[in-house]
Amino acid sequence: MLGLLDLPSPVLSLIDGVLTPVLPPIGRIVLWAAVGALVSMELYRLLSPQRQIAEIKQELQRTQRQLNDFDGPFEEAWIYIRRTLSLALRRVLIVFPSTLIASLPVLILIIWADAHYGKSFPPPGQAISVQITGDYQGRWVDTGDGAPPKAEVTDVSGHRVAEVAVSKPVKTVHKLRWWNILVGNPAGYLPDDAPFDQVEIALPQQQFFSSGPDWLRGWEPIFFASLLLFALTLKIVRRIE
Repeated sequence: MLGLLDLPSPVLSLIDGVLTPVLPPIGRIVLWAAVGALVSMELYRLLSPQRQIAEIKQELQRTQRQLNDFDGPFEEAWIYIRRTLSLALRRVLIVFPSTLIASLPVLILIIWADAHYGKSFPPPGQAISVQITGDYQGRWVDTGDGAPPKAEVTDVSGHRVAEVAVSKPVKTVHKLRWWNILVGNPAGYLPDDAPFDQVEIALPQQQFFSSGPDWLRGWEPIFFASLLLFALTLKIVRRIE
């Protein structure tokens, strides 16, 4: 079941597959960050009142200069302080709707990238930790015969309670929750009548660098650093307020 924010995921995966022979993973992640920055910044530019924002910015700078140059009693400076706060709040309020809408493309890309470039299946036969909610134990089973790997769930006596097929590399399989309307679980969900609510699987993280701390080897630093760089560049080039 796809969530609303997952609906573009099949198209993104298809495009990523087309790009695979042309670009290495790092190149594709950087490219997706550039696409996200371009779409979001252009959406913001089109939807936000740019002229009004520029006028508020100029007035705010003028008021701040007056406050900095003021040399009277502190009580009399409140007129400038209130004006500064009022203008700053007004600027936040008028850009909030466009900022919210413009953030959606990046949010969609983040959700897709985490599912696509996040976790990975270990080699068949490699043991990994499986944690089950409640008084149950889990064991990772991957025979390598082409069948999807699975988490085998047993009770405290060792009797098998269930087998949870894991078709996609995700760290958690759980029962359907309300937020899955927005963001779905690529591997599906546990049955509503399952005696446990969640299965935690310690799948390894995909790594794109061979050295450095683990938190720097995943897709996140590449994507967010590239996204920030492209967004700042577009802001300057396109003169976006």
